[in-house]
Amino acid sequence: MLQHAAVQQELAMSSMPRAVTRFIASATARPAWQFAAFGAIILGALSSPDAQASDICRIGDPANAGLGLAQIKPLKGIDLRKTEAPCPDDSGQCKSRLHLKKNEFVLTTSRITGPYVCVYVAGSSTYVGGYVKQADIAPRPPLPLKAWNGKWREAFGNWIKLRVEGDALEAEGEAFYPSAHPSEEEAPGGPHTGDMPPGPATPHNNVAVFAYPDDHDPNSCRVIAALDKAVLIVSDNANDSGNCGGMNVRFSGDYYK
Repeated sequence: MLQHAAVQQELAMSSMPRAVTRFIASATARPAWQFAAFGAIILGALSSPDAQASDICRIGDPANAGLGLAQIKPLKGIDLRKTEAPCPDDSGQCKSRLHLKKNEFVLTTSRITGPYVCVYVAGSSTYVGGYVKQADIAPRPPLPLKAWNGKWREAFGNWIKLRVEGDALEAEGEAFYPSAHPSEEEAPGGPHTGDMPPGPATPHNNVAVFAYPDDHDPNSCRVIAALDKAVLIVSDNANDSGNCGGMNVRFSGDYYK
């Protein structure tokens, strides 16, 4: 006899790490952009600790990787390439489940392997990364520091306020889960909240990394903001246990003035 779909899902989730099952359970309550890279995150969560420890492109902290902002060039988009040896290459075994569309934003790093460069998917949580060919991306033109100034808002109520201080940026802001103003049914006790790391952060190639002053712990909340014209594309290293605030709170997404 066939099992009910909900029972099958519960059985499948019971064999996964608790952090992964909580991530799946929260997916229906959050916007689609936070889960575009869901498959890649799950693969990373289920891989061995030893493999993750040596895999800088997939799980390394991009705060120290010379980040820049670029867009995907090919009309049909490209498939993100895996990071495990012998990848990256053009073979089918190195093709990941994540397809990047034309004009989609990526954060480029200084990690280069032959014709490939390690990139992170802009606007995602958990630093989803992989390799793409350098010829398939177009760096975005630099913007003046004053272009960052102002209050930026995201569709579900998150906000970030940036101000120029000398040659750097200082930030304040707040993120919410499931949204800034959830219904009583969605969040009986009100939304979970989190505060934006203040910086300061000095933009480089249209990317600024915000952390807490004198905090060098890579597990502490870090928010990466990339600016392109009228949109601030934000990524973070938040996890479901709440290193950027309450449980499931994330700053990731697209922000507009």
